Amino acid sequence: MSANPQPEAKQDQGVLWQQAIIQGTNAYYSELSNGLELRPDWLDFFSHLPRTGSAETLHAKTAALAKQIRDNGITYNVYADQEQGAARPWSLDLLPFIINDTEWSVLSAGIAQRARLLNQLMEDAYGEKTMLAKGLLPADLLFGHPGFLSQMHGTKPAGNVWLHLVAFDLGRGPDGRWWVISNRIQAPSGLGYALENRLSISRSFTRAFREMQVQHLARFYKTYISSLQQLSPKGENTRIALLTPGPHNETYFEHTYLAKYLGISLVEASDLVCRQNMLYLKTVNGLEQVDCLIRRTDDQWLDPLELREDSHLGVPGLLQALRNGGVVLANMPGGGWLESPALHGFLPGLAEHFTGEDLILPSVPSWWCGESPAWAQASERLEHLVIKSTGPDRQGRVMETLMGSELDEATKRKWLSRISHKPSKYTLQELIPLSRVPIWTGNGLQERAMMLRLFAVTDGQGNYTVMPGGLTRVAGGVHGVVSMQKGGSSLDTWVRSPEAVDRTTNLRGNLQAKDLHALRRPVSSRAAEHLFWLGRYTERASFSLRLLQQARNLLNDEDYLDTTTLSFLHEMCSKQGLSEEYDLTSPLSQDMLEADLLERLWYGNGPDAEPAKGLASQLNSLAIVAGQLRDRLSSGHWRLLTDSAKLLNMTLNPANTKTFPVETLEQLQLYLMAMHGEQSDHMTRDHGWRFLQLGRQIERLVGACECLLSMTAVPGRANEPGLALSIALADSTITYRSRYQHRFEWLPALDLLIFDEDAPYSVKRILYKIDIVLDRLPGDSAPARKLFENVYCNGQLPNGLSLEGLQPPFPVETSKALRSWLQGLLDMSASLSDLIGAQYFRLAELPDQVIQGR
Repeated sequence: MSANPQPEAKQDQGVLWQQAIIQGTNAYYSELSNGLELRPDWLDFFSHLPRTGSAETLHAKTAALAKQIRDNGITYNVYADQEQGAARPWSLDLLPFIINDTEWSVLSAGIAQRARLLNQLMEDAYGEKTMLAKGLLPADLLFGHPGFLSQMHGTKPAGNVWLHLVAFDLGRGPDGRWWVISNRIQAPSGLGYALENRLSISRSFTRAFREMQVQHLARFYKTYISSLQQLSPKGENTRIALLTPGPHNETYFEHTYLAKYLGISLVEASDLVCRQNMLYLKTVNGLEQVDCLIRRTDDQWLDPLELREDSHLGVPGLLQALRNGGVVLANMPGGGWLESPALHGFLPGLAEHFTGEDLILPSVPSWWCGESPAWAQASERLEHLVIKSTGPDRQGRVMETLMGSELDEATKRKWLSRISHKPSKYTLQELIPLSRVPIWTGNGLQERAMMLRLFAVTDGQGNYTVMPGGLTRVAGGVHGVVSMQKGGSSLDTWVRSPEAVDRTTNLRGNLQAKDLHALRRPVSSRAAEHLFWLGRYTERASFSLRLLQQARNLLNDEDYLDTTTLSFLHEMCSKQGLSEEYDLTSPLSQDMLEADLLERLWYGNGPDAEPAKGLASQLNSLAIVAGQLRDRLSSGHWRLLTDSAKLLNMTLNPANTKTFPVETLEQLQLYLMAMHGEQSDHMTRDHGWRFLQLGRQIERLVGACECLLSMTAVPGRANEPGLALSIALADSTITYRSRYQHRFEWLPALDLLIFDEDAPYSVKRILYKIDIVLDRLPGDSAPARKLFENVYCNGQLPNGLSLEGLQPPFPVETSKALRSWLQGLLDMSASLSDLIGAQYFRLAELPDQVIQGR
C-alpha cells in the first residue's frame, strides 16, 4: 500500500478508471479483474484523469506526444535500422513509471552508497591497491581488464573525485525487490533523455504531475554543474564543455540537448587541442581555454597518443594535461573495470572493508568463472543463468549476452567447454525475471518488462546526490529484451514526495553587465566551417531546384526547343551535376537531356543504387552538415533539413515514374525557402551566422557567374528564351515582368543580373553583401579583403564595365572584358573559400595561434 493514502473520492475515481480500461482493452487486463488491483499510486494517477472517454483521452495524448517528439527532432540512432538510422524518433510511452516515497528512500540511499564505494575503489585502484593486498578482489579482475589504465596510476584528481556522474541499471523482481544489474561508469548516457521525457510527459498530465507531488529534476542538474565548478580553480568562471563522439553516435541528440540545457559548449575532438598541458577550444577568435570537460566518449578513444592510436574521437595529449591538473575530466579515465559484471560478486566484501556497511541494494548474484569453486558451482545450473563477458576484448568488443535457458543440449555442452577453456573471460549471473509495467498502445494497456537507470552526481566533497527520477526502459515486445537498440521504449520516471516538491530552477539569477560577455557561446572553428558549408549547400540546392523546374518547363514545351537554348540548358545542368558532362561538339537532343535529368534523380535510391548525385547529393550533403550543427539549429530548422533530404527517397520511384516529379520539386522548394528564412531571420548574428552568410553569398556568386558565362559563351544564347532562363535562375522573373512589362531583352536583363544593387541575386548586390561580411569577420581579415578588392574595390566594378558600356552594339573587347571579369570572380570565389578555410577552419595547424585571455 502507498505511504500516502488518498481520499476516498479519488480511490473511487481510480477504480472506475481501472474498470473502464479493463472493459475496453486486451485479454491480459481482463484477467486483472480476477482478484488483482492497481497499486494505490496508479489509482491516484488515474483519479486525476477524465472519467469519461478514457481510452480516447489516452489515444489523443499519445498522438500529441508522438507529434511533439517528431517536431522537436528527438532521435535515437539504432545501428541496425537501415531505413531510419539516425533519424529514428525517440521512443517514449505515454504512461509514467511511478515510485512512491517509501520505495524511493531505499533506492536513493542504496545508489548514493554505491556511488561513494565505486569512487573509493577507483582511488584505491590507482593508489595503494589495498583491495588486492587484502585479497578482496582477484588481481586478474583489475590488471587483466582492458578498462584498467596504468597511465592513471598515481593521479590525484581534484577533490579526490574520480567519478563525477555514475549510473546504475536496476531490475525489480516479481516479489518487488530491487537488484543492481550493471554499473555505468565511463560515459553514462540517459541524462538528456530523462529530462526530455520529463518535459514531455509532465505536459501530457499536468494536473496529475502537480497534485501527486512529483519531484522535480532541475536541482540535480544544477548540482552537477556546481560540483564541477567547485572542483575547478576558476570556480563560477569555469568554462565547461561536453565532448561528443559526433552525430553518428546513438545518443547524439542527447548530447546536443544536454549541452543546451546546461548552458555549456558541445565539442568534438577536432575542436580541441592541448598546449603546454592545458586544453583549448579552437574558435574563430583564437584558442580559448577549457577548464572542465564532460565526456561522452569511452576511455579507449580519449587520447590517441596514449590509448588507441587509431582514434579520431580523442585529443592528443589529453591524459598528460589531465595528470598535470590542466583540466578536470568528468569522469576520470580508467573506470572501465568497474563495469565488469564479475565485480558484483565481490562488492559486499569491498563495501564492508571500505565503508564498514552492508550494501543497501543487493547486486544480482554473479559468479566469476575465473574462480574454480564459483565456476564449479555455477556450471551445474547453466540453464538458469545468464552468460556474460567479464570484460571487452582489446578492441573494445563485448560478446552478446546469452540466456542459458535458450540453449539446447548440444549448444550448452559447447558453451561449457568454451568457458572451461578460458574461464576468466566469462561471468555467470542469476536470471532475474523482471517485473512488468503498464504501457499504453494502440490496442490499449499492455505489459512490458522494465529496467530502471538511476543517476548520481558528486557534490565535490565526497558525497553523492541521486536524481529523483531516472530513465525507465521497457522491452519492445511482451517477451522482448529491455534494450533501446532492440526496439525498446522509455518511460518518464515519477518519484513522489511526501512534502512540497523542490522547485529549484536552472535559470540564472539577476545578471550583471560583467556577466553578459562571458555567457556568450564561442564559435568553434568546426562549427564555423559547417555553418559556412550549410550556407553553400542551401544556396546550391536552391539553384539546382530552380534549374530543374526551368528544365521541366522548357523540355515539356509544345514547341520544339531551339538547339541554342537547349545547349545553354544542358551546360547549366552539367555544371550543377544534374546531367552528364556538356560537350559542345556532341550536344544531347531534347529527349536525351530529359531522360538524363530524370535518371539522375533516382541515384541514391534503394540498397543497390549508385551513390547519390546532383540534387540528391546536394540535399544529402546539406543534411550531413546540418547533423554537425544540432546544438546551433532550431528544431524547426532541423526538421526542414531532415525532411527535405528524405523527400526524394520517399517519393521518387524509377519503376513507375517517367516524368518530372512536379509536386516533389515544389515541396522541396518550399522547404528550402523556409530554410532561407530560418537562416536569415531566426539566427543570432554572431560570427557563426556571418560565416553562414559568407558561404551563401559565395555560392550565390558562383551560380550567377556560371550562368552569365554560359549565356555569353555561344552566340545566340542571349536570345529571349536564354535571357528568360537566366532571369529565372536569378529568381527575378516577377521583378522583371512587373518592372519592365516587356519581353526579355539584353539590357534590362543585364541590369537585373549584374548592376542592380537592390536585386538579391545580382552580381553587384552579392559583392556588396560579401564586402559587409568580410568587414565583420573576427581577427585579421586583411588577406581576404586584399583578395576580394582585386575585383571589387570601394563598391566599384572594373573600368569599362557599366550598363551604358554594354548597350548594343558594343565592341568585342567589351564582351571579352565582361567574360574575363566574370571568370575572375569565379576564381576569386574559389580562392576566397580556400583562404577563409585556412585562416579560420584549421586553426590548430597555424604556427602563430592566438590564445585568448579570460
